[in-house]
Order: sequence, then structure tokens, then C-alpha cells
Amino acid sequence: MRALGLLGIGALLWSQAASADGPIPCTCRAEGTSFALGAVMCMKTPDGPQLVRCERVLNNTSWTPLQAPCPTARASAGVVASLIAPRD
Repeated sequence: MRALGLLGIGALLWSQAASADGPIPCTCRAEGTSFALGAVMCMKTPDGPQLVRCERVLNNTSWTPLQAPCPTARASAGVVASLIAPRD
């Protein structure tokens, strides 16, 4: 019983020491870059591009897929034609 009490005191002291230093900065990594929690990006996957968000899951960071497509830019046919047309 005494060992259990000492274990509880040790855990309490450890948690206070960890919180004294402030929160641990958590980041997600992708394509050689660090991203803060909450960052959203379009990630290349075997199934094609997927919109994902950096989140903390069970004390680890993870990319969580979102139920939204990756944003894309579309140009009208007139803009595309003017870009590829020969210039004088």
C-alpha cells in the first residue's frame, strides 16, 4: 500500500514539473515541413489528393482526413486559350 502511495506522489510531482515548463509544442510532419496543430493541407495519397488536418490523437500527432475535397484553381477556356496562344 505504501508503494502505491509513493507512486501516486511521484506521478503528481512529475505532472507538476511537466506543466511548469508549459505545454509541449506538438507538430505534424509532411513533405519535410512541420505543421502546427490545426493546420490543414492537401496531402498526396495513393487514392489521390486528400484534405487533412493536423490533430493530437492519444498523445500523438496525426493527420486526420477531412470530408472535403482539396481546393483547386480552375481557369475558364478563354484564359487558358490566351495563355497558350502565340504572341506577336
